[in-house]
This record gives sequence, C-alpha cells and structure tokens, in this order.
Amino acid sequence: MNRERALRTLGLEKGAEAADINRAYRALIRQAHPDAGGSTAVAARITEAYHWLQRAGASPPESPKPSRPKQPAAAEAKTDDSLVLHLPAGDVFARLVEAGHDLGEVSYIDPTTGMVQVTFTADNGVVCQLAATVQSSPVPGSRQPDTQVEFTLDPLASGEAPPIGRVVAHLVRLIKSR
Repeated sequence: MNRERALRTLGLEKGAEAADINRAYRALIRQAHPDAGGSTAVAARITEAYHWLQRAGASPPESPKPSRPKQPAAAEAKTDDSLVLHLPAGDVFARLVEAGHDLGEVSYIDPTTGMVQVTFTADNGVVCQLAATVQSSPVPGSRQPDTQVEFTLDPLASGEAPPIGRVVAHLVRLIKSR
C-alpha cells in the first residue's frame, strides 16, 4: 500500500492532515464494521489504510528514501500447511499481505503477532478463509533468519475447502512474483 492508495481508501485528498485521517477512519469504520452490519473485508481494508498512514505519519515524506532492491523469495515447503522462506520476517509479512490481496480480500492483519487472514472464493465456489502466522527463527551461522509461515484453511460456507497444499502453493507463487 502507498500513501495515495491509503488516502483514497479513506476518501481523503492528498493534503489530508492527521485529524482528517482520524475523523475519516472513525466515520468509515462505524459504517463498515461487521458488528454494525458491515463487511469484514471492507473494515479490514479501512483499518489497513488507517494503520499504514499512522505508521507513515500524517504528512507525506519530503524526499523519497532510496529503496534497496527486493530479494527474491526462496521458499521450501515443510508440509502442506507450512513453509519456510529465506527472508526476514518483516519482508515475508509484507509480501504475504500483498499476495493476500491478489488471492482475495485481506480480512485481518496483525503485524505484532504476524497474523494475516485472507477471505477468498475457491474454484469450487466455496468461500474460504486462509490464516497465516509468520514466525522468525534464527539460523546458526547465517546472517539472515529463516521465516516460517503456518497456515490454516477453513470453509466459511457449506461445502469443502480445496486442499490446503494447493492454496499454499498458489500463494507461494504470488509471493515469489513480488
């Protein structure tokens, strides 16, 4: 997500200040929250935009920071419902959120616990929820930790969820393409 997209999600213009962002978030989340009859996916998108703007600060950066090139994601499947990526946990989390948007609607994001939930419609028409938890583990003798991701997959409607291994493999392809 970038500043422009986050502001657009909250219905704000380029020069929005912190007070405008807070006001817009509170008004939108009151309408979109599932407890108020709204959509989980819409509420998650609004919350993601708000949190992104909070982390980035209210004002746009004065000059762009030089970005370091992204490392390719090397992944190894441990089981059908877990994998290891040879990247820092923060990079894995960010790529997982981006890939989640490509898979379906990111319905929950919690960077502090490393959890991402994605709601999507499987090929068989069943609405499913894929939950991923990102955990970093140091590798002895390596400068870069391996990051393990554990997945669960549940159908949210009647019907059967696709095999979790197939969904995880598709998500890995999306992550590697970033």
